[in-house]
Amino acid sequence: MVRVDAVLVALAVASALGVISAQHQARRLHTAFEREQVRAQALEVEWGQLQLEQSTWATHGRIEKLARDRLGMHLPPEGQVLVVEP
Repeated sequence: MVRVDAVLVALAVASALGVISAQHQARRLHTAFEREQVRAQALEVEWGQLQLEQSTWATHGRIEKLARDRLGMHLPPEGQVLVVEP
């Protein structure tokens, strides 16, 4: 009888330790998940800012101004424009 009780106590202790370990791991994983969610939100905000910046840098007016100022490009006179149709 004592032997059965000792086995049952050992099983109960092992089960309790398993529950404690599982709860600790679940809490740790939940904390990591929340941290990654915050990081994902920050990355989404940064992505939106980068898209806005890209659209600003890629405006036609800005590119045309850079072509004139930095590259010395200009529109050709009307007589030099040739339209090629397929």
